Amino acid sequence: MTSIHTVIFDNFKTRFLWLFLLILPLFSMKIAANEKPQTLVLIGGALTTCSSLNPENCNNKGAPEGKTANQFVVDDKRIARVKALWPSPNLQHKNKVAAVLNKIAKQHSSAINKKALLWKWRDMDNALLSQLTDLEYYFVLDMLEKPILNEQGSRIQEQVNIQNNRERASNDIVNFIKASAKVAQSSPRLLAITASSRDPYESADFYEGLLSQTVKQAQWLALTPALAKAITTGQCNKLDEIRQQTMRLFNRENVYADRTDAEQALCEKGVKHLVEMIELSTGIMFNGGDQSLTRQVMFDEKGQAYPWTRAILNRPLLIGTSAGTAVQSGGKNQFGQVPMISNGSSKQALKSGAHAQAAPSARCIEDCQQGLVADALTYQSEGGLGTFSLGVLDTHFSERNRSLRLAVLLNETDQRHGFGVDETTALAVIKSSSGQVLTVLGKYGVVHIKSLSKQQFSYSYWPSGALIEQKQHDFLLSARTLQNALPDIKVPALPDQRFTNVLENTKLRSLTQAMCLAKQKQAQAQQGEFNFIFQADEHTRFLRINKSQVGCAIENLKISFLNNN
Repeated sequence: MTSIHTVIFDNFKTRFLWLFLLILPLFSMKIAANEKPQTLVLIGGALTTCSSLNPENCNNKGAPEGKTANQFVVDDKRIARVKALWPSPNLQHKNKVAAVLNKIAKQHSSAINKKALLWKWRDMDNALLSQLTDLEYYFVLDMLEKPILNEQGSRIQEQVNIQNNRERASNDIVNFIKASAKVAQSSPRLLAITASSRDPYESADFYEGLLSQTVKQAQWLALTPALAKAITTGQCNKLDEIRQQTMRLFNRENVYADRTDAEQALCEKGVKHLVEMIELSTGIMFNGGDQSLTRQVMFDEKGQAYPWTRAILNRPLLIGTSAGTAVQSGGKNQFGQVPMISNGSSKQALKSGAHAQAAPSARCIEDCQQGLVADALTYQSEGGLGTFSLGVLDTHFSERNRSLRLAVLLNETDQRHGFGVDETTALAVIKSSSGQVLTVLGKYGVVHIKSLSKQQFSYSYWPSGALIEQKQHDFLLSARTLQNALPDIKVPALPDQRFTNVLENTKLRSLTQAMCLAKQKQAQAQQGEFNFIFQADEHTRFLRINKSQVGCAIENLKISFLNNN
């Protein structure tokens, strides 16, 4: 048995061994040629993981001891700092905030969590909370947050224990990452970049903890927008100031002193050390949050790659979850520049199309900047990191009913293919000199959208366990997947009716899965003023891949939509 086989048999469950055996020739070819393949593990978000901060994700063995919540204190000292360091020229907001905080201080002398703090604020002056700019709002919260320390004065960190994960599918994905890292390097080392978060220091504990339980050598890489600017302009002595200016993030040196100290130390060692550190790593994981923020640590304000960007993109293993997956879209294919999706709902995409603009604020409720509404479909026309150029990536896909937003974006940007990854699911892409192989693992599946016209697209659903091959300009289930399909089961035909609210509560996935199991040729649905027709033809294929409720694979189901107004 080769070392590669040993890794696979030692680190992965029996039900996925066949998948690795199919992929092994790609690894073997590259290793024989003394070249390194690259594996992308693109997670659709909600990698349900047991931690002290998320005990609901743990099994009956319980959560590990550690940080359980962020804590905030409203007292005279902190209120005075808020007033003294107020970040905007709006003195009316400053005085109103101080008045509200003084009232809260009289009611709560001890630490409270963020949810309780905001509820108190809403009860006292909800209008003010809505009127604050993002800068003002986050400044106040940052200044009120307190460090969580033990008796020795050390920060209490969030702790992760993947052995106690309640969700088995999460472990399947983690085990795939572990095996892929081991195949790429005998003693793998993984780095976590948490730049997708507004507060990357807060997120560092979780991702460092997750990777540390995946391989022996893992750590958080303090690559933040502030560090990127400071290290390339020789201003490491002004890192705290730059953090406030570029990230609009305050008081982190007090709340997460160990993390900002690590950032300072990395800055002072210089660009060459940072690049070498990245080059010594086997793989890098990008966290969830806002993909536009991750792009800021890879490209400068003029869109030029930083000195370390190429080293990151060349790692044998790249992992993303949620925004960390979406940011991988980019580069060019035969249809042109691949964009990066950044915001929006399917309902709004149908109404107002796609906008090549920055996403509106997460706090926006109705009218947002540049004439956008809160759920407007926005995208970055120049794309993200470009490690995935087959098409546009999207996440939280079926759960948030994003098929139509992706179809609209493809049509308006002249791209042909889109890939939507469901939650607690990963699309693994194994690149080699002979091409790319895609496979799905985890709990649910991956949707492949192929744009056909302005009001029609092809919908394919690849359940967990599916292996996909790229053939000419299309993506199809592999012959092995077809050969291993499960027997059909008898289910009643769908009633002859128009299914309502199809873009809510994962109904589109449920409807297409029902069509697949019943081998139904047509179905109709509705969402508001839009009618939908689901049509199977001679190019459509339905077959069961696994026994789960979403285990029926679909190829080339045509979906058409029309505004009846």
